[in-house]
Parts: sequence; C-alpha cells; structure tokens
Amino acid sequence: MATQQTAPTLYLNTNGHRYAYRYFGPASTPNPPVLFLQHFRGTMDHWDPDLINPLAAHRPILLFDNAGVGKSSGIVADSFSGWAAHVVAFLDAFLPTINRTNVDLLGFSMGGMAAQMVALDTPRLVRKLVLAGTGVSWGPDVEAGEVENVMLLASASTDAEEKAAFLKTFYSPSAEKQARGAQWWERMNQRQLDGRSPYLNAEGTQRQLAAVGKWLNPETDPREASYKRLGELKMPVLVANGDNDVLIPSHNSWVLSQRIKTATLMIYPDVGHGFLNEQAAMFGKHLELFLDSEAVNPLSGEQYCENPF
Repeated sequence: MATQQTAPTLYLNTNGHRYAYRYFGPASTPNPPVLFLQHFRGTMDHWDPDLINPLAAHRPILLFDNAGVGKSSGIVADSFSGWAAHVVAFLDAFLPTINRTNVDLLGFSMGGMAAQMVALDTPRLVRKLVLAGTGVSWGPDVEAGEVENVMLLASASTDAEEKAAFLKTFYSPSAEKQARGAQWWERMNQRQLDGRSPYLNAEGTQRQLAAVGKWLNPETDPREASYKRLGELKMPVLVANGDNDVLIPSHNSWVLSQRIKTATLMIYPDVGHGFLNEQAAMFGKHLELFLDSEAVNPLSGEQYCENPF
C-alpha cells in the first residue's frame, strides 16, 4: 500500500489551475477520503507520516497543495475564502472521478482557517470537520498570538533556519521536547519521491500573511470570516490543540468549540502547536474514533457526533 513517503503526485486541471494532490489508502471502503489542508508555508511534503500512514490503513487519504503552493500552479489567494474557493473547485472536479460526493476535512493551523470557510460556504462537500491547532476569525473573545513567532517562521529561508523556527514554535523549549521535535523533522523529511517541495517562497508567504491580516481585521466582511457564522455549521466538528500553543493561543480552540454547536473539544496536555506530530499516535486514534462515531440527536433526528473519548 502507498504511504505518505511513496504515494505518487497526481495532477488535476480545473478552474484554470493545475492542482497537485496525492490519493492513497484502501481502494474499497465505505469511508470517505480525509482531505488534509496544511499550515503556514507548508506543502503536501510536510505532513508527518506517523499521523498519515496509520490512517491510510483504514480510509483513503487526500493530500492537497492549494494554488501557488508546492507543486500546484497559480498565485496564493490572499484571503481564506479564496483558499476555500480553490479547495471547492478541486473537490467538485475530483470527487466524481472516485464516485464520492464529500470528504472528511482536516485543516491544521492556517489550513484550519481555510477549512472553516470550505465548511461554511460549501457544506455539501464536508461530512465531518476537524480543526487542529487553528483559530476563529476576529471577535471580542479571540486572543492574538505573539507576532514574533509568526515572523520567525515567515523569515526563515534556509534549511537550518526553517528547522529552528518550526521547532521553536511547534514544540516546547525543554531538551526532551526539542528532541521529539527533531525526530518529527527527520520523519517529515523522509519523502524524497518526485522532488521534494520546499516551504513556500517569500512572495507566497506574504500573501498568506495578508490572508491572516484579513482574518483578524474587525473591518473584514463577515461573510469572508467565520466568527459570526460558526453557528451555521451542522456537521460534526472536532476541535483539537495542545494546551500551550504559542502561535494560535489554545484559548481560541475553546472559542471555536463554544461557537460551534456540534463541536467536541480535545486539548492535549504538555504540548503546543505541533501536538498532532508530537502525539501523532494518540491523536490519530482519537481522530479515527471521531470519524467513525455517529449518534442521533433525539431532539431533531439529525446525525451528530457525541464526544467519543
């Protein structure tokens, strides 16, 4: 079976773009694909195989480079609604080729901001939603992260600078935690097939930062943001984070869970933004429990997700 390290890169031409993706996992299963949307500057090559490969044993995995990122053509959208529009265009073209109508959608960090907009603007495409290490758009109870941490990631331009920046912002500073971060970095860089994509270039990075600026601007059109709209979500949602996220404060995960009526909140102790890598085995098992669990709301008869933990 193909893995995160060995799955071939495929391409789909639609919407005037050439989108790069990888699709692997069991060929015959009732489970819909899990589509992963990546963090700031990241590409398909920056997922942890310790998270992806065990999931691929039971359900199809769909990794995706948004426009202007990695191996996909085009220009990076400067809003998360723009990111979401590319995801929708890709799925509308791709899903009929595998006789599916929707996906389970996981967005990590900035990818989680785009995932919120996909689910809000085109809910027919999302069966279940996972928001990992991410935050809601501007609102009165939203906490801002430390700008210097984001700028450290944005300015890193060499392998050594990138490693130092991601280990500092994704992992706690203790020697033990930094050693775990170094192990993650080694795992993540195992894939070399068909040319490894670097982190997003300076121009694309500035456009991603512009998207964050709009996300956190109180003057942004509410339809281009999520805070006032999260009550529209009807699908089951899992919100997850570490308890010490220095990039997107962990408090914002609580805000997300409070504003989404169908949300389950999972906070992992003694970990930060990189919780889904540091706790890949545990998070992967919790993720599968969430994706597999269903219950009926006795008040409405609608499907919703109980807390499965």
